[in-house]
Amino acid sequence: MRIFKRKLIDKISTYRIQIFISVSVIVLLLLLLIQFSWIRRARSLNEEQFNHRVGLALHESVDEFTKDLQSCQKMKEYMSKSKYDAHDSALLKSEVEHLDSIIKEQFKNYQIQSPYTIEVLSTEDEQPKSKCFYFSLRKALSHDKAILNVYFKKREKNLMDSMGSMFICSIILILILCVLLGITIFSLIRDRKILSRTTDLINNIAHEFKTPMATIALASKMLGREKVSANKDKVNHYSNIISSENNRLGVQIDQLLKLSNIERGDLKLNFNSFHLHDLLEDCCESLSMQVAEREGSLKFNKFASQELIYGDRDLLQNVFCNLLDNAVKYSPNTPQIELMSKNINGSLLVSISDHGIGMTNEVQKHIFDRYYRASTGDRHDVKGFGIGLSYSKMIIKAHNGSIKVNSKKNMGSTFTVELPIV
Repeated sequence: MRIFKRKLIDKISTYRIQIFISVSVIVLLLLLLIQFSWIRRARSLNEEQFNHRVGLALHESVDEFTKDLQSCQKMKEYMSKSKYDAHDSALLKSEVEHLDSIIKEQFKNYQIQSPYTIEVLSTEDEQPKSKCFYFSLRKALSHDKAILNVYFKKREKNLMDSMGSMFICSIILILILCVLLGITIFSLIRDRKILSRTTDLINNIAHEFKTPMATIALASKMLGREKVSANKDKVNHYSNIISSENNRLGVQIDQLLKLSNIERGDLKLNFNSFHLHDLLEDCCESLSMQVAEREGSLKFNKFASQELIYGDRDLLQNVFCNLLDNAVKYSPNTPQIELMSKNINGSLLVSISDHGIGMTNEVQKHIFDRYYRASTGDRHDVKGFGIGLSYSKMIIKAHNGSIKVNSKKNMGSTFTVELPIV
């Protein structure tokens, strides 16, 4: 029994967010059903009360009209005729208007303010199909041939208006509740994704830091040996390894710190005017050895005639070096990298294209998300924290620019950066 309880608790803990969302949605739906049921009931009760007041008002109106014996006699005579002439129609209309004035007064007494129209029809006439109030004039005319019909204009709207602020407040509160629940669910899902990516980031950091630290530890140990310390070339070799791995750790830590500073808004940008072509050439130079070792090529096509930029040179150099480094890393065979600059609509566009593994449309939607790394299956040859592109986008955005990606699976990718020119 304890084992069963323990497994149940573990399962609930694992799926607690799904359970919370499911329960919240069910509760909200039940609440909505109750609210709409209340609204329908309130409307039905309101309509019943309205019909009751109209019935009482018409009853008293006919009683009042019955007291006028002369009017009743005239209407009885007109309604008894099988044919009407123009004079009869005018007189009948006059009596109907007299009845209408009585009805209007009674409606006022019963607080019925909805606009209406009335007509008196014979039972032999074709009765209207539209919804209206029927009231027999038998008491007034001493026969069943006359029927009073009362039509209310915009009846549904008037019923809703009479429900007043309670109905409006209910609708507003329901909408607010739906929006808040939607925001809560969206935040939970987003936070869970960030938590999952943060966990992956920590694992990547541990793995990435472990390798250079192990290399430094091994090189330091080798330097402690007498045979190695006596050989100047070996000392230089292991010293260079320590320095290289230390620089690698420094770059990774610096990138993490800068990303954190950007998110907090604490990163200070050092803006100066400089030529972007010179910066891009430096980036190409720094990766030339890496490309040459894999027998690849890196072409730089300078089509931009205006390439003077106002920004932080060091940060932008990190961005373009990161994009070029990604192009090399995600080219499994011989890297074929193309770098191009051009001017469009007063801006400077820089595109970096490769013929590597490419990305699916789904990956492209999240590629600039913080800590996101595209799944590469069982491959672990591509290293990184999943912050490079997020970092790059933040830097470009801080320079009032934009960065986009266009890619196809197994056909390569093209990153395009747009920056304002001076």
